[in-house]
Amino acid sequence: MFFLVIPFLSLMVPIQIMDGIRRTTFRIVIRRIEPPFERNTDREMEWLCQSLGIVPVNKDKATMDIFKLIVRSTEEGKGISSTDIAEKISLSRGAVINHLNNLQLAGLVVKQGRNYFARSRSMVRTVQEVEEDIKRIFARMEETAREIDRAFGMSMDDRSPPTALRDRVKR
Repeated sequence: MFFLVIPFLSLMVPIQIMDGIRRTTFRIVIRRIEPPFERNTDREMEWLCQSLGIVPVNKDKATMDIFKLIVRSTEEGKGISSTDIAEKISLSRGAVINHLNNLQLAGLVVKQGRNYFARSRSMVRTVQEVEEDIKRIFARMEETAREIDRAFGMSMDDRSPPTALRDRVKR
């Protein structure tokens, strides 16, 4: 199991074209936020989106409304256009596109043609895919760190801080 104990984490992830859907680089943000006390699908989805950095805490109902529309459309096996979203939630198309760009940047929404789809047909699978993305990023970072250690002749077994740093910490 993979646990994050960082209050805030932000990573950029490159994504390939898969299943005819163009996936670009997106930002993964993980925030440590208390889950809702009561069992309520809307509040749980909001908590999930807040934890993933899509929606600021206690703000931005429009992004949640847009994300819910996209999730429902995806579950029905179809996407939804920015024009349709704008009409359903009474926002300008420009405002909707701004929210859609943020959802795409978060990696939770993909665009195919004129329509937008949730990253996955299941919220569980979406969270699992984000977790897999994070694991891949950390694996790449660890490999790069190993190469840097080798280049500087550092031992993987040496867990003590450099002498100068140790001396500063003691003061």
